[in-house]
Amino acid sequence: MHKIRVDLHERSYPIYVKNEILPSVGQILKRFDIQPNIVMVSSKNVSELYRDVVEKALEEEGYKVRFILMPSGEANKNLQTVQFLYDRMLDLKMDRGSTVLALGGGVVGDTAGFLAATIYRGINLVQIPTTLLSQVDSSIGGKVGVNHSRGKNLIGAIYQPKIVIVDPTVLRTLEFRQRVSGFAEVVKYGFIRDRIFTQFLLENYAEILSLNNLDHVNAAIIRAIEIKSSIVSADEWESSMRMILNFGHTVGHAIEHTAGYGTYTHGEAVIIGMCAALKLSAEMSVLDSETAGNYIKSLLNIPIPGSLHKYDPEKLYDAMTRDKKVRNGKIQFVLLQNIGDAVIRNDVPKEMIYDVLNWIKELEFAKKL
Repeated sequence: MHKIRVDLHERSYPIYVKNEILPSVGQILKRFDIQPNIVMVSSKNVSELYRDVVEKALEEEGYKVRFILMPSGEANKNLQTVQFLYDRMLDLKMDRGSTVLALGGGVVGDTAGFLAATIYRGINLVQIPTTLLSQVDSSIGGKVGVNHSRGKNLIGAIYQPKIVIVDPTVLRTLEFRQRVSGFAEVVKYGFIRDRIFTQFLLENYAEILSLNNLDHVNAAIIRAIEIKSSIVSADEWESSMRMILNFGHTVGHAIEHTAGYGTYTHGEAVIIGMCAALKLSAEMSVLDSETAGNYIKSLLNIPIPGSLHKYDPEKLYDAMTRDKKVRNGKIQFVLLQNIGDAVIRNDVPKEMIYDVLNWIKELEFAKKL
């Protein structure tokens, strides 16, 4: 079992990574004196696959488990779903000694996490992420919340879990596009912190996405978690360093919002956004143009469906101005000074942004491995 610590003093917590770890969930919770009442929140597809094994593991250690099935999909990551969860928690007579256990991908983790952060002014949260994206990103660092009609993740909090439990073998039941979505965040960590890791990922992307080499998959997950954990430990509240985790997200979130949530997965949009960020890095003369071009070509090998031709730069730019990363009216971009060395810039000229938004419309990604 690989253990990674997110060091936040009294809010510190461990992340456990191990193949076939779900039958040990009850034993892990026991070590941390988690109280008997557990509310498991999950979606339909995930609960059909993994509810029984997790519930059995908990009950074997004396936990009383209640279950709440929440609506699936990014479209249901909203305050209406949170209200539903509040009502079910109160119906079940859960109290401040209860623990919310989020079993699922990012939508479940973010929404159930916001439930835990806000009901009774905060109760224990355990994350068991079941997608690659949630394993390496959304379950770590305490960002919880929901979308608003005017933007992604505009309503939320920073609320740390007590434990995160990662089982890479559950990715076998994850559809391919969701593997791509998670892989995008893994690559992002390489771009902002580790050039050698980036090269490893882009050289072995096919084996990782197809799960043909679980050693590579585990190595990718563990290194990604290490990078995310180190950044969160240094800057929990996103006041400075943590902002580099938004590499690719400024344009990526705008694409998600403009296309309509569900058209592109989060990671697919971030891959497009990373191409834009690499291009801007070259245009702003902070990264060598040849280097930027070579890495853009590598990203274009990752399969993304559909075409970008129809997207209006005006609408994309408007979405970017409404994003929560805007500071004092200025759009924040994470650019690269080198592969593995990120910098935050708020001085990218509007004309240059429009040029790049027009440029991404012509990008052609692979359609299959």
